[in-house]
Amino acid sequence: MGHVVKTLLGGLRLAWVPILVTYFCYGASMVTAVADIFFQKNILHLAPAESAAVAFWVTLPWSMKMVAGVASDIYPIFGSRRVAYLIAGAACSLGGFAMLAARVDTRGAYLVATLLVAVGFMVQDVVADALSVEVARDDEELGQIQTLGRMALLAGGISVGYLSGWLADTIGSRGTFAAAAALPALVALSVVFLRSAPPRAVPSRAEGPLAGGRAHLVMAVGLAYAALGVTLESLGVRFSKEIVLIVSIVLIGLLLKRVGISRGVAVASIVIFLFRATPTVGQGYSFWAIDRLGFDQRFLGVLAQVSAVVGLVGLLVFRKTIVKRPVSFTLLWVVLAGAVLYLPNIGLFYGLHERLGVSARTLAFIDTTISAPLAQLTMVPMLILIAKTAPRGAEATMFAIMASLMNLALSASQLFTEYLNELFQVTQRDYSNLGALMITVGVLGLLPLIALPLLWHQERQAPPPAAPDLVTGRLSASEPLAERR
Repeated sequence: MGHVVKTLLGGLRLAWVPILVTYFCYGASMVTAVADIFFQKNILHLAPAESAAVAFWVTLPWSMKMVAGVASDIYPIFGSRRVAYLIAGAACSLGGFAMLAARVDTRGAYLVATLLVAVGFMVQDVVADALSVEVARDDEELGQIQTLGRMALLAGGISVGYLSGWLADTIGSRGTFAAAAALPALVALSVVFLRSAPPRAVPSRAEGPLAGGRAHLVMAVGLAYAALGVTLESLGVRFSKEIVLIVSIVLIGLLLKRVGISRGVAVASIVIFLFRATPTVGQGYSFWAIDRLGFDQRFLGVLAQVSAVVGLVGLLVFRKTIVKRPVSFTLLWVVLAGAVLYLPNIGLFYGLHERLGVSARTLAFIDTTISAPLAQLTMVPMLILIAKTAPRGAEATMFAIMASLMNLALSASQLFTEYLNELFQVTQRDYSNLGALMITVGVLGLLPLIALPLLWHQERQAPPPAAPDLVTGRLSASEPLAERR
């Protein structure tokens, strides 16, 4: 038995525990997913457009990972560059969950609480990425940590799939948030294992692409648009989300130009940004499924469990095929497959399950099982893009900046989702336009295909990139990719 464990896990050391626990707990934070849907619907009584507006701000902190990374590198807290930041991030998430479990009953308070949770997990993720490099004694160990980290992240999500629905049904939304507070607390407790970690020599920030004060520039840019967002939202400025989004994209674009980015990568970035920025239906579909189809907490938990497990299987099955193909190939078939597999959801609204003589739950279960791998495979193009562009000696920082741009695309997606829900006037009282909204979203999801010819042209001119492993996240030349999101 011990031999089998060693074969699977390698020479696991205690210094790796905080890293793996952090990734696992971030994955397991999905335990609140079902509770959050019912909290928005039944306690806050949010309209789908309001849910999308909240989601815009909650996804925004993930576009600031470079700020947390640089801060942890060059601004120690009480002499600590990693432990203090890990504990601070855990404290933020714990505080946010505590607020949600207590007396949050307004949109403003809910936004503050969920932002605390998001910022906390973002900081924890950044520190875990940095620690994975520092505690590894050589490249082989680094690869092992990266592999185990990805496994821990996926295992966290898989472990709470059904549990998310069961807890929401058994102890309610607030009780589920209270239980989730144990996750950041566990991360904070895990730091005791770092005392045994001999630091690995890492490249100095005084060298390479971040020389000459560029690290401080990254900090300044990130903090600038964070402050802008807080100020505009606090003052209730009209079009605050639009202003923050445009300013953020411009500033990150300037950062990428300063650090170093080729024309080919710029084109690929634009195409992937468009792909990730396409709108979704939003919470209106979930609210409708609860009210009209009778989808309860436990069934939604079952769907989450199936999605997590099948998503992992899909990633493992298709990963070798995809890394050998151009980015454009992956985007093409993911967009087309996503459009086709979205049709059953539209069919549910128009009574397809009744015409087929099956229950709505059966059709939803089958559709989730088939389409789940796409959720994991959508991260592949960005991973391959970073693999072919990261300057040597600044892989993690370049990935953090590029990931910030791609996470801004998710914020843009939520903004467009808000627009559509307002346009079609989908509310908890009136779902009559939900079908038209879903059809519109399906059509808009095909728009990124228009930009693919630009990417094809660039790929024909560029040399083939080194292919990363989608489980380890490493390049074939053993260059680590630390980013997770």
